[in-house]
Amino acid sequence: MVNYYGIKPKPGEKEVTPSYVFILWYEFCSDFKNAWIRQSKNISKELKEAEENIKKITAEKRVETKKINANSLKERLRQKEAGVSSN
Repeated sequence: MVNYYGIKPKPGEKEVTPSYVFILWYEFCSDFKNAWIRQSKNISKELKEAEENIKKITAEKRVETKKINANSLKERLRQKEAGVSSN
């Protein structure tokens, strides 16, 4: 493992001790965990902002619909333009 990762002994020592390897590994894991937590918080914050923006956009573009009376003048003209007979 020491050769694979290229870990060099501390200055003044001839060999790499297991405790030194695990100290380095612990520091790496701790830094990685902290970075992971920060990044996940940032991502969740961005997702919440995006969801709020989507809600705002959809709320602004909401269209009210009304039932059309089949015998109304507008509906008869629309059907005539479309080439559909009323009965």
